[in-house]
Amino acid sequence: MFVTECKFDLNFVVDSSGSINDYDSTNYGKQLEFMVDLVNKFEVGPDHVQVALVLFSLEATVEWGLTEYQDKDSLIDAIRNLRYLDSWTNLNDALFLTHSEVYKPGNGVRAGIPRVTIILTDSVDNIPEEGTPLTLQNAEQCKIDDIWLIAIGITDEVDEERLKQITSPSDYYFVDDFDSLTSIIGDLKDQICEPRSTGHFFPSKYSFVYFKIRYYIFKKYCSWIGSVTSVC
Repeated sequence: MFVTECKFDLNFVVDSSGSINDYDSTNYGKQLEFMVDLVNKFEVGPDHVQVALVLFSLEATVEWGLTEYQDKDSLIDAIRNLRYLDSWTNLNDALFLTHSEVYKPGNGVRAGIPRVTIILTDSVDNIPEEGTPLTLQNAEQCKIDDIWLIAIGITDEVDEERLKQITSPSDYYFVDDFDSLTSIIGDLKDQICEPRSTGHFFPSKYSFVYFKIRYYIFKKYCSWIGSVTSVC
């Protein structure tokens, strides 16, 4: 088993809605084994990768926080025994809990360590109603908090454009079915192990201010130097 040495605070946001096992009662188990396979690619522990998990269906709950399982065996056992809720798709509250609880200061999140959240879903979020703007608002708050959101859309029942809004086009994976989840593990592992000092850089309201300041300084520079050079 190949193990990658990298350090980040990982959070799984896991769909436990009724549609998952509608066509195949083994699909939920395949989703859990996908997470096990991905976790097996990393060192798990307080000095390596910490793993939290948010489960969502009609409601969303933090099943465990970042510091709950500090060894791989106990973490894998917890994943394999994750309960199946068999109801609606409340991704909205799952993202709310991600930024308000999982990565809340004092809950095990480490300073200067990338914050990576992987969303697994096979349908469209529909709490409090389908297309709710609250999901996008909570996704934006995650990005403002430097939480890197990656979404995996399973089957053609997902709304790909909406999931790309929640994450970004480059942070979205699509698979045809639950059996195909294993096909993206290598690419996903490589992507989240790219060196970075914090989570993932997103154009949040803070970065727009930063670029406005840079642009202002550049304009001032150009007005001073423009008469003697063509740099501007």
